[in-house]
Amino acid sequence: MSVHQSFSKHNPCHHTAPPRLELVSPRGTYEVEKPIPETSHCTQEEVLWERKLYENTPRVYMTLDRTGTILSVNQQGASSLGYLPQELIQKPVFQLFNQTEQKTLIDNFINLFQDSSKGEVGNWELSLNCPASKMRAVKVAAEILHATQDSQQLILMVLEDITHEKLTAGTLQESEQQLRLLADIIPVMLWMAGPDGLYNFFNRSWLEFTGNRGQQQQEFGCWHEVHPKDKNSCQQTYESAWRTQTRFQYECRCKRWDGEYRWILNTGVPRFHPTGGFLGYIGTAVDITEHKLAEIAWQESQKAARVQIDELLNTVSHELRTPLTNMKMAIQMLGIALNREHNLCLETAFSSAESSPVARYFQILTNECDREINLINNFLDLQRPDASTKPLILEKIQIEQWLEQVVELFKVRNFLAWRHKLDLQVAPYIPLFVCDPHSLERILLELLSNACKFSPPGAEIIIAAKSKSSCLQLQVSNSGVEIPASELPHIFDKFYRIPSNDPCRQGGTGLGLALVQKLTKYLGGTIQVESESNRTCFTIQLPFEARS
Repeated sequence: MSVHQSFSKHNPCHHTAPPRLELVSPRGTYEVEKPIPETSHCTQEEVLWERKLYENTPRVYMTLDRTGTILSVNQQGASSLGYLPQELIQKPVFQLFNQTEQKTLIDNFINLFQDSSKGEVGNWELSLNCPASKMRAVKVAAEILHATQDSQQLILMVLEDITHEKLTAGTLQESEQQLRLLADIIPVMLWMAGPDGLYNFFNRSWLEFTGNRGQQQQEFGCWHEVHPKDKNSCQQTYESAWRTQTRFQYECRCKRWDGEYRWILNTGVPRFHPTGGFLGYIGTAVDITEHKLAEIAWQESQKAARVQIDELLNTVSHELRTPLTNMKMAIQMLGIALNREHNLCLETAFSSAESSPVARYFQILTNECDREINLINNFLDLQRPDASTKPLILEKIQIEQWLEQVVELFKVRNFLAWRHKLDLQVAPYIPLFVCDPHSLERILLELLSNACKFSPPGAEIIIAAKSKSSCLQLQVSNSGVEIPASELPHIFDKFYRIPSNDPCRQGGTGLGLALVQKLTKYLGGTIQVESESNRTCFTIQLPFEARS
């Protein structure tokens, strides 16, 4: 702070303002009436404006003599204390404070005068005793001023209202104490940590669980009891949440007082001051050992059940497929014999009405046998519980040669495939494709079978392949047929068949496309279908590097 003298400038047109002592500090400027034998350099209007500003400053500004007697006070300050300015002038300032604070203020003044040569500023927080004032606590700033000609020392004192801050701090402290009392009586392990991330409170339930005393537990924190194999991941979760001041939860094993490790679910929630400041965390630790053991037992039982089901399905698969394989072989041998005697291939080229009874019966026998084989194969594959967990058998595939082989295999297996035009379109420079060839073959054969089944004779079926980004894109499209838009969301459902007025198109098991979708996901890919303009296209995208 600094102080200088100010005088009113003589002006014959105006009354001369009384000489005043202007006190200047970083907190504001005000005047003390004092006869000074000099002339002011300010106009009377400026002096009046400064006086008005000083009188209405929201803080309390006072000048005191060495005894603590009030010499001047701004009007707004006196009003906030519950007095008129004239009621405070020549009154001891100490009577404005609580009796317990008065000696403290006197001692502070004495120390301030002793250090006056150093230009020290005193800063204290004191309680008021002003019945008519809303202020209960103030921050006091005081400084010694050498303001008079006889070097008399004055005290400039500024009071700032901190009642709200004190009440908030007191309420927060009280609620903190109540929280800790409540935490000690509830049968749940509770802990608290400060804004620095260090643990500072553990309730009685936690201390009884660990067998530590309160001071020991705060020194150890909660990491002392965590199983070494769980500690790193738990600390990373906690530190990450603490940096972002967000909620966290993790499971870990903690050592109980008797040395047994128990499974604990630890949950932490951030705490904030009413003004928005981060206060740290409060958390709960729940013993979930029984639940965890039950979960582990259930997983083990599920694993054992999957093994048993696998064994059952393998047995059923063998018992069902063996006679059907023999039937299929016998039908093929019958077809060879009938072809020699009745030119069966030529007969099947005609419509059902024009072909002979032998050709029609043979076609029915072939179709139904294939349908039964597909039903059993697809059903067993879909129901096998470990179909998505067994490791893939990966091979590098040259896609163009592989597609040619699969298409030829399809023609051999499907008696009616020759009635359609199969067009293979492979883009150049497709990289080697790493995949499980057996699963990929099942996907393509099912899509080709589906296309042939629902396409009219002579329709074109296109099998296309190309690179797209980091994926291989396979497409099977057929013309002459369109799936209603309302049916598209259901075509991959088990046992779902697209409604049709043509009885010949009602065949199939309704499992083929469900199996295709399952195998595609198994290979890490996606499948989509589009059907419009009398054309249906299935698009599969598979990563070039399949999962191992």
